[in-house]
Amino acid sequence: MDNLGNCNELEIIIERRGKKEDIKLAEHIQKIRQIGTYYVDSERIKNYGFKSKFSWKNENINGLQLSDLIAYPIARSILNPQGINLSFEKFKHNSCTRNGRVYGLKKFP
Repeated sequence: MDNLGNCNELEIIIERRGKKEDIKLAEHIQKIRQIGTYYVDSERIKNYGFKSKFSWKNENINGLQLSDLIAYPIARSILNPQGINLSFEKFKHNSCTRNGRVYGLKKFP
């Protein structure tokens, strides 16, 4: 976002999962807005005009559909790094990388 220059509005659309899960995630997002993250301080987040919106899968939002299409090949590449993964090869160059390190991709056990 910093490289885009005058970007002052960021809306993240989150697929609804359930009442409890949505409340927990909304609370976490609010905490990030207030105190930031390990990598991004709260002022920087505020400068982006950060907003979040919860939507149901049946609303058929293009961005949510696209994230589903991208998430599966990424997961396959992590679970089987030596395997052939043509889908991931098509868009892996779009990852934010600096000095050979990929940023924004978190792996959890």
